[in-house]
Amino acid sequence: MEKIEGTSSTENPRPWQSYHTVYTNAKAGMDGVDKEKVQRVVYEMSKGSKYFDNEERKEAFIRQKIEHMRVRCAKLTAADLAHYQKVADKRVSELEVRRDLSRIWLHVDMDAFYAAVETLSDPSLKGKPMAVGGMSMISTANYEV
Repeated sequence: MEKIEGTSSTENPRPWQSYHTVYTNAKAGMDGVDKEKVQRVVYEMSKGSKYFDNEERKEAFIRQKIEHMRVRCAKLTAADLAHYQKVADKRVSELEVRRDLSRIWLHVDMDAFYAAVETLSDPSLKGKPMAVGGMSMISTANYEV
Protein backbone atom coordinates (compact mmCIF):
# COMPACT_ATOMS: atom_id res chain seq x y z
CA MET A 1 0.00 0.00 0.00
CA GLU A 2 1.42 3.33 -1.00
CA LYS A 3 1.38 6.12 1.57
CA ILE A 4 0.43 9.53 0.25
CA GLU A 5 3.56 11.44 1.19
CA GLY A 6 3.20 14.21 3.72
CA THR A 7 -0.42 13.48 4.59
CA SER A 8 -1.97 12.28 7.78
CA SER A 9 -5.28 10.55 8.25
CA THR A 10 -6.88 13.90 9.13
CA GLU A 11 -5.64 15.63 5.93
CA ASN A 12 -6.52 12.81 3.54
CA PRO A 13 -10.21 12.61 2.55
CA ARG A 14 -9.74 8.84 2.02
CA PRO A 15 -7.40 7.85 4.87
CA TRP A 16 -8.00 4.12 4.35
CA GLN A 17 -6.05 4.38 1.09
CA SER A 18 -2.90 5.10 3.07
CA TYR A 19 -3.64 2.73 5.95
CA HIS A 20 -1.08 0.11 6.93
CA THR A 21 -2.57 -2.80 5.03
CA VAL A 22 -1.42 -4.64 1.98
CA TYR A 23 -4.26 -5.62 -0.27
CA THR A 24 -4.06 -7.79 -3.33
CA ASN A 25 -6.77 -9.26 -5.47
CA ALA A 26 -4.24 -11.56 -7.14
CA LYS A 27 -5.43 -14.46 -4.98
CA ALA A 28 -7.89 -17.01 -6.25
CA GLY A 29 -11.48 -15.92 -5.75
CA MET A 30 -10.64 -12.25 -5.21
CA ASP A 31 -11.77 -11.03 -8.62
CA GLY A 32 -14.61 -8.58 -8.25
CA VAL A 33 -13.93 -7.81 -4.58
CA ASP A 34 -14.27 -4.08 -3.93
CA LYS A 35 -10.73 -3.21 -2.82
CA GLU A 36 -11.62 0.27 -1.57
CA LYS A 37 -14.53 -1.06 0.50
CA VAL A 38 -12.33 -3.70 2.13
CA GLN A 39 -9.66 -1.10 2.92
CA ARG A 40 -12.26 1.31 4.31
CA VAL A 41 -13.81 -1.35 6.57
CA VAL A 42 -10.40 -2.49 7.89
CA TYR A 43 -9.40 1.14 8.50
CA GLU A 44 -12.64 2.07 10.28
CA MET A 45 -12.58 -1.06 12.45
CA SER A 46 -8.92 -0.46 13.38
CA LYS A 47 -9.12 3.24 14.30
CA GLY A 48 -8.47 3.89 17.95
CA SER A 49 -6.97 0.48 18.62
CA LYS A 50 -3.57 0.12 20.26
CA TYR A 51 -2.29 -1.43 17.03
CA PHE A 52 -3.54 1.50 14.94
CA ASP A 53 -2.04 4.09 17.30
CA ASN A 54 1.27 2.23 17.37
CA GLU A 55 1.32 2.05 13.55
CA GLU A 56 0.68 5.80 13.39
CA ARG A 57 3.65 6.40 15.72
CA LYS A 58 5.87 4.08 13.69
CA GLU A 59 4.87 5.79 10.45
CA ALA A 60 5.72 9.23 11.86
CA PHE A 61 9.11 7.90 12.98
CA ILE A 62 9.77 6.41 9.54
CA ARG A 63 8.81 9.68 7.80
CA GLN A 64 11.28 11.51 10.05
CA LYS A 65 13.98 8.93 9.32
CA ILE A 66 13.39 9.19 5.56
CA GLU A 67 13.70 12.96 5.69
CA HIS A 68 16.97 12.63 7.61
CA MET A 69 18.27 10.19 4.98
CA ARG A 70 17.27 12.54 2.16
CA VAL A 71 19.26 15.36 3.77
CA ARG A 72 22.30 13.08 4.12
CA CYS A 73 21.91 11.83 0.55
CA ALA A 74 21.85 15.38 -0.82
CA LYS A 75 25.26 15.97 0.77
CA LEU A 76 26.95 12.97 -0.93
CA THR A 77 29.64 13.79 -3.48
CA ALA A 78 30.55 11.80 -6.58
CA ALA A 79 33.63 10.54 -4.74
CA ASP A 80 31.44 9.35 -1.83
CA LEU A 81 29.17 7.48 -4.24
CA ALA A 82 32.14 5.85 -6.00
CA HIS A 83 33.55 4.73 -2.64
CA TYR A 84 30.26 3.23 -1.45
CA GLN A 85 29.77 1.50 -4.81
CA LYS A 86 33.17 -0.24 -4.35
CA VAL A 87 32.21 -1.26 -0.79
CA ALA A 88 28.89 -2.69 -2.04
CA ASP A 89 30.54 -4.54 -4.96
CA LYS A 90 33.08 -6.11 -2.59
CA ARG A 91 30.32 -7.24 -0.22
CA VAL A 92 28.31 -8.75 -3.11
CA SER A 93 31.39 -10.70 -4.25
CA GLU A 94 31.94 -12.03 -0.71
CA LEU A 95 28.32 -13.16 -0.47
CA GLU A 96 28.36 -14.80 -3.91
CA VAL A 97 31.32 -16.99 -2.88
CA ARG A 98 29.37 -18.29 0.15
CA ARG A 99 26.01 -18.75 -1.61
CA ASP A 100 24.64 -22.28 -1.30
CA LEU A 101 22.32 -23.34 -4.11
CA SER A 102 22.22 -27.00 -3.04
CA ARG A 103 19.00 -26.53 -1.05
CA ILE A 104 15.49 -26.06 -2.36
CA TRP A 105 12.84 -24.06 -0.54
CA LEU A 106 9.19 -24.70 -1.28
CA HIS A 107 6.36 -22.45 -0.18
CA VAL A 108 2.86 -23.88 -0.45
CA ASP A 109 0.09 -21.30 -0.23
CA MET A 110 -2.76 -23.06 1.54
CA ASP A 111 -4.94 -19.97 1.63
CA ALA A 112 -8.59 -20.96 1.44
CA PHE A 113 -7.70 -24.67 1.74
CA TYR A 114 -9.11 -25.01 5.25
CA ALA A 115 -12.21 -23.07 4.26
CA ALA A 116 -12.72 -25.57 1.42
CA VAL A 117 -12.29 -28.45 3.89
CA GLU A 118 -14.92 -26.90 6.18
CA THR A 119 -17.27 -26.48 3.21
CA LEU A 120 -16.82 -30.17 2.35
CA SER A 121 -17.58 -31.08 5.98
CA ASP A 122 -20.63 -28.80 6.07
CA PRO A 123 -22.16 -28.26 2.59
CA SER A 124 -24.55 -25.63 3.99
CA LEU A 125 -21.55 -23.25 4.03
CA LYS A 126 -21.19 -23.37 0.23
CA GLY A 127 -21.45 -19.87 -1.27
CA LYS A 128 -21.42 -18.14 2.12
CA PRO A 129 -18.57 -15.90 3.28
CA MET A 130 -16.70 -17.56 6.11
CA ALA A 131 -13.45 -17.60 8.02
CA VAL A 132 -11.80 -20.43 9.89
CA GLY A 133 -10.02 -19.66 13.15
CA GLY A 134 -10.69 -18.35 16.61
CA MET A 135 -11.13 -15.00 18.32
CA SER A 136 -7.40 -14.21 18.20
CA MET A 137 -6.52 -15.36 14.69
CA ILE A 138 -8.13 -16.25 11.39
CA SER A 139 -6.39 -19.10 9.60
CA THR A 140 -8.18 -18.77 6.28
CA ALA A 141 -11.21 -17.34 4.53
CA ASN A 142 -13.11 -18.26 1.38
CA TYR A 143 -13.51 -14.81 -0.25
CA GLU A 144 -17.17 -15.21 -1.10
CA VAL A 145 -18.87 -11.92 -1.96
